[in-house]
Amino acid sequence: MNDADVEQRIRTVIGEVTRQNLSATTPDADLVRELGLDSLAALRVLAAVEKRFDVRFPDDRLAEYRTLGQLRDFIIQNVQR
Repeated sequence: MNDADVEQRIRTVIGEVTRQNLSATTPDADLVRELGLDSLAALRVLAAVEKRFDVRFPDDRLAEYRTLGQLRDFIIQNVQR
C-alpha cells in the first residue's frame, strides 16, 4: 500500500462519512475547518478511518489528526503489512 493509495482510501472514507467531495482537498488542509466539522463529526470521521484501516489513534492525541497527510502518515506507520 503506497502513500497515494492510502490517501485516496482516506478521502473515500471521509467522503462517505461527511457526504462531501474531497477531491480538491490538499493533504495539508485542516479537515475540521475545510469540511465544517463539529467535534462529534470529527470523531465519527476518525472512528470510520480507524475501522477501515484497522488502526487505533491514541485517545490523548486525537485532536492532532486534522489533515489527510497526518492521517495518511499515521496509517502507513501503524498498519500491519
